[in-house]
Amino acid sequence: MTQLSMSEQDDEVFSGSVTSTPQMVNVPTSGPMYMVERSSAPQVIGILVIIYGILMVIGSLFGLTNLGLENQNGETIFPSWLVIGQTLTGVILSGVTAYAGFLMFSYKKRGIWISLGAIFAGWLINSIWTYLSTDYALEATSDTADLSGFSEIMGGASAICGLMCSLICGLIVAIPLFMANSGME
Repeated sequence: MTQLSMSEQDDEVFSGSVTSTPQMVNVPTSGPMYMVERSSAPQVIGILVIIYGILMVIGSLFGLTNLGLENQNGETIFPSWLVIGQTLTGVILSGVTAYAGFLMFSYKKRGIWISLGAIFAGWLINSIWTYLSTDYALEATSDTADLSGFSEIMGGASAICGLMCSLICGLIVAIPLFMANSGME
């Protein structure tokens, strides 16, 4: 039992003893709690994005085989700055894509946004590199007079087809954003 006594300075002082028997308190719950299981879609898509990123790193490194490639006249078709630039940007973007896939696998929403950014940047940079490399490839052929304007057509077609592929890949990567119980953080 707790007693309350007042001192001369009007301070409250509590005194008493502690009992060893606990008292039961009935606290109503706010409602039923349901255990919601995380969806496995972010992990599956994350694994696919990691595999894609790793394969694209390997594919980008194979671009170095074009270094020093010569035509029939012994002239170098692609300048070394073009081949090295394509390889470096491909490796960097593919590495970022693989990292984004790891983040998606770990249920991090940031991985989706990084992956979408890498897809867009890859489309833009690939369109530029295709336009530049098509000019050099056409100059290396013997019938350049018959192919005037072909570089612009190839660059535009590559950009349009690349945009369609990027949109499809972007939709696949964004699937966890459309799910109600994706469990993304």
